[in-house]
Amino acid sequence: MSTLLMLGGSAVVPSLLLLWYIYARDRNPEPRGLLLKTFLLGAAICAPVVPVAMWLESLGREWETGAWSTALVRAFLGAAIPEELFKYLVLRRYVWNEPAFDEPLDGVVYGATASLGFATLENILYVGDGGLGVAMLRALTAVPQHAFTGVIMGAFLGRARFAADGAQRFGLLAAGLGWAILLHGAYDAFLMTETGFALLALPALLTSVGWGRGLYKGLQREQILLGTSLVTRRFAVEEPLLAEEPAPLAVGGLGPTPLSAELGVAQVRLSTRPPREPQRTFFSWLKLGLGGIGLSACGLAWLFVAALLLGEPVGGEVAVPVVVICALPTVLFLLLFRSGLRGPFETGPA
Repeated sequence: MSTLLMLGGSAVVPSLLLLWYIYARDRNPEPRGLLLKTFLLGAAICAPVVPVAMWLESLGREWETGAWSTALVRAFLGAAIPEELFKYLVLRRYVWNEPAFDEPLDGVVYGATASLGFATLENILYVGDGGLGVAMLRALTAVPQHAFTGVIMGAFLGRARFAADGAQRFGLLAAGLGWAILLHGAYDAFLMTETGFALLALPALLTSVGWGRGLYKGLQREQILLGTSLVTRRFAVEEPLLAEEPAPLAVGGLGPTPLSAELGVAQVRLSTRPPREPQRTFFSWLKLGLGGIGLSACGLAWLFVAALLLGEPVGGEVAVPVVVICALPTVLFLLLFRSGLRGPFETGPA
């Protein structure tokens, strides 16, 4: 039991680090309780996904005539379609109507959260048989794939949530689900050929990561501009009132100087200028990477310590030094990761 605990729990740390990174980048953070429920719902859909995937895969058995056809059936009918469909249902049937879902970027946060919940429980099931090697490999491949297909689906759902008409909303919802299935299925299909073509799963993964990151950054820019436009409208409403205020006479009696009006215009012009989105430096990315890898390793170390302590009783002279040895690097890597979230950022003209 202790070994299963150590292996199964090794999937948790990478998922939580990715979730923490996405949450920390949101300028208007979502309620933690809602995120936790979405994460747990993402994990809970593993229960209905398994029988549905088995049923769909059985329907495609007659098409399995070779390595590629077998891989396509297993990848799409046995994995991508049922998994992405149930993730979509979590977003559409639960998160969609929540008052906290009040801007398009929220779709990305909730999409990644549901996907990482599913990926966490799926990994626990996988690494029980595969061991630590499978756990580390999936932490670098399957977990990011789930996260960024969730980001892509969530980006489309976020736009659909605020679409102008029903036809546009339907098109965005269908596109989000369709692209998530296609990217997920392509990644799995290459792997399931069990040939040299399995290496093409890496470009498929990088495509999902690159596109998802681009959609995320685009929605972040829109979030900044939306906040700026709200400030702009506030100053624009105040400007006529400022212009109507009595102005003092200029020096030399040359007439009134509309200082208040000029101040109002200056405020509006300043507000309509969107702030420059901060860009991370190489040092910032280095701290995030080293901190994430270190925390993942520390997570595995803590699970090993838990398995050791639960497996057989040990004295305090052994338990205390082991806990201290694990705690020190954990704290250091945690501080390094937090420091990476805070910068440094590139400096330049605003």
